[in-house]
Amino acid sequence: MNIFKRILNYFDCVTHEIKQINVKAGLICGIISLILGIVSWLIGGKTTNVSLIFIFPRSALPLIYAFILWGVSFIFIGFIIGGLLFSCDKFKRQKSYRPLLFIALMQLVTLCVYPVFFGSMSPFISFILLLIALVFCVFSIISTFKDFPFWTICLIIHFLWLLYNSYIALAFAFVN
Repeated sequence: MNIFKRILNYFDCVTHEIKQINVKAGLICGIISLILGIVSWLIGGKTTNVSLIFIFPRSALPLIYAFILWGVSFIFIGFIIGGLLFSCDKFKRQKSYRPLLFIALMQLVTLCVYPVFFGSMSPFISFILLLIALVFCVFSIISTFKDFPFWTICLIIHFLWLLYNSYIALAFAFVN
């Protein structure tokens, strides 16, 4: 019975956090994050060299879908950053700085994945970068678990996306 009370309390905290979301600030941070992602795509170069040289693994998405999902991922992480910065209570704001640091480091490493994969055509190094981003994502999940349940759920979704991409990068390294 005590476990059910904890679960219900956790979901009450989630609904409370959803009600406090500052959507405008989250979308502005999401757009800024998307712009940074597009800049990293421009720095990384074209995808034609990779599509001509590499054999795509079976589980890899077509490039257009991958770009769309990466764009959604950048907006999503920017929304999480905006939510942690601007949607917190005054007293919780002190607790949001550590997860924000981990998320910023994760995003910085994630921005380096595209130029490494497509620019220098080294999928194994991009796999290592994605593993580093996964570690920072786990640290941010751990640091948000107790105080920010909604953002923890969002970070778990992003963790699954990074896990899929690290698997794809490793598959590219093995196949080629």
